[in-house]
Amino acid sequence: MKHFFYPRSVAVIGVSEKESNLARNIVKNCLEFGFKGDIFGVGKKAGRILGIPIFTSIESLPQGIDLAVILTPAETIAGIMTELGKIGVQWIIIETGGFSEFDPRRQKLEAEILKVARRYNQRLIGPNCLGVINMETGLCTPFAPYRRDMRTGGVSIISQSGGMGRTFFSILESEGIGLNKFVSVGNKLDVGEAELLRYFLADSATGIVFLYLEDLREGRDFLAAAYNSDKPILVYKANRGRMGSSIALSHTKALATDDHVVEAALDEAGTIRIRKTYELGKALKAFHMPALKGPNLIVISRSGGHAVVAADACEMEGLCLPPLASELKGKLKKHLRANVIRLQNPLDMGDVYDFDVFLMAIEEALEQESIHGVLFVLVYPEFVNAQHVRRMIPYLEQFMRRYQKPIAATFISSPGEQKKLREEFSLPIFSSSEEAVEALAISYHHHRLKKIRKVVSTGFQVYPSSHIEETLKKPSRRQRNLLLHESLEVLVINGFPVAPYKFVQNVTQAVNFARDFGFPVVLKMVSREILHKSKHDGVRLDINTFSGIRRAFLEMKRKIVDQGLEDQEWGLVIQKMVPAGQEVILGARRDPNFGPVVVFGLGGIFTEVFKDVAIRLAPLDELRAREMIKQVKSIPAFTGTDKKGRVDFKLIEECLLKVSDLIMTQEKIAELDINPLILYPHGGHIVDARIILR
Repeated sequence: MKHFFYPRSVAVIGVSEKESNLARNIVKNCLEFGFKGDIFGVGKKAGRILGIPIFTSIESLPQGIDLAVILTPAETIAGIMTELGKIGVQWIIIETGGFSEFDPRRQKLEAEILKVARRYNQRLIGPNCLGVINMETGLCTPFAPYRRDMRTGGVSIISQSGGMGRTFFSILESEGIGLNKFVSVGNKLDVGEAELLRYFLADSATGIVFLYLEDLREGRDFLAAAYNSDKPILVYKANRGRMGSSIALSHTKALATDDHVVEAALDEAGTIRIRKTYELGKALKAFHMPALKGPNLIVISRSGGHAVVAADACEMEGLCLPPLASELKGKLKKHLRANVIRLQNPLDMGDVYDFDVFLMAIEEALEQESIHGVLFVLVYPEFVNAQHVRRMIPYLEQFMRRYQKPIAATFISSPGEQKKLREEFSLPIFSSSEEAVEALAISYHHHRLKKIRKVVSTGFQVYPSSHIEETLKKPSRRQRNLLLHESLEVLVINGFPVAPYKFVQNVTQAVNFARDFGFPVVLKMVSREILHKSKHDGVRLDINTFSGIRRAFLEMKRKIVDQGLEDQEWGLVIQKMVPAGQEVILGARRDPNFGPVVVFGLGGIFTEVFKDVAIRLAPLDELRAREMIKQVKSIPAFTGTDKKGRVDFKLIEECLLKVSDLIMTQEKIAELDINPLILYPHGGHIVDARIILR
């Protein structure tokens, strides 16, 4: 990747002397940004652009070209790459559009490009992109004109959209945050987000990585890079509302939508998800301060109203405002009028006009071991206090370095004054106490996640039973998914607590089951045409007599025939009716980008109504299984002191691990749906399940 960002020489293919030529902007941008390497143009006619020579053929270029940037019609790209390959150019940016993003039938052009790239061992960024910017070297390859008015800093950006880049640059500039590198990946034909993320995480000049992605094709590779990173990784995953074209075959698939899986995966890796563009500045400022390593803050404010607003924001974000320590109170009393200022947290210092007192209070707060950070809110008129503030800021920066604790500085004055402060200093400047608290909460959440997060376990139990394999093969011979009794059979083999059941095709078999297991029982329709039994009136509950079994059996068989659902595999499942309890859903599916995922949540008929679920990538370990259980909001209702409220959490954990093992070991399974698992204080029963095959 280094050659994309630190080339010694660049060839721009597709330039001309015409002012309307887009490729000439690439040359102009590199000159504007002060690129110190050699630049060469290639076009149909010889000439010069701002002193840069235009060659009429690739073969006439000087030897040793490190990077080529191509902006010519899509149909010409493969041929140009071949010529570049012959002179040894291996690093290529294709900014041309008009490929599969424009028309899926143009995938053929992309295939030709990849074929050439493989032949000459070339690496590609694009097509349909703006290329790269490196503020350190002055390399700037977008075909749109840019001016070097951005600060150089430690933020590197990977963006699937070139146009969104300008928006992000504007945010960085307005917040006084510096850019290090930018790469627009476009169609990601070769180089993608995972490889670039690994590069930036190893790049000593990059301190924070931000990604804007419209799809995440390299899910597991991306997470493998992110898991152990000490650098903050911020992700804006757009294209969230796109629905899959196929109808969900299971509750699990309906719950574990693409965006839900992305959310779970990003959280699993300890990344910070950005949901709205304007959140980016706040999140970046959070990581331009030392990490908030605990929830305890002291709020020091020059305004009582802002102190109250800050306290409300802390409560909303789960941060704490502990009472002031007696030692701190003692020191403050020497400088504050006790009959005017109450020594409490938040500390309203509206009566203070000596800025050295503010600095004393902030430093004394940071010295307290139990305090993890300070929120400082200063309301001031620019024409009176501007110089005092400028004298104060270097001390705030020094305090953060000394104590390794954040000071979220909120300076409330004129908009012009805030802009000046951001231009003059590197200290993050917040516009409101709410924004500052939200940034501190981001920092604390990230620190806590990275502290407890471990690399996903790669071990899982392999079930040697040939019986499972045979059960999964039976339906594939008839090109269908598993029927109810077959799904339950797989669960029984794997040790799940399935309520007693039997597949029957005549009344005698059903009656014999009741004689063996007793009443009450349940009858359920089975047919390859039935997906949701309740929609076909396909369930009879609480049957307590043999005559009831006979009557229900005949009624349900008639419905199967009348609805045209009868086939050679039709039948009924008779099952022991178990006592009512708390119902949960467990499931798994194979996400196209992240692979096997496990789902847990509120079960029964309300599964898709409340969508109170937790999602994790498989394989699970005990820690992640417990995290899933705790994440479901309705779980606290299952911890009551009476028998009805309590459930067997150990059983949930065991079943989640079994679900994870099953989806990891059985490649034929696409989706697994257990709904519900009925839970009791001790034990539980699975009464329904569905397995969808690949």
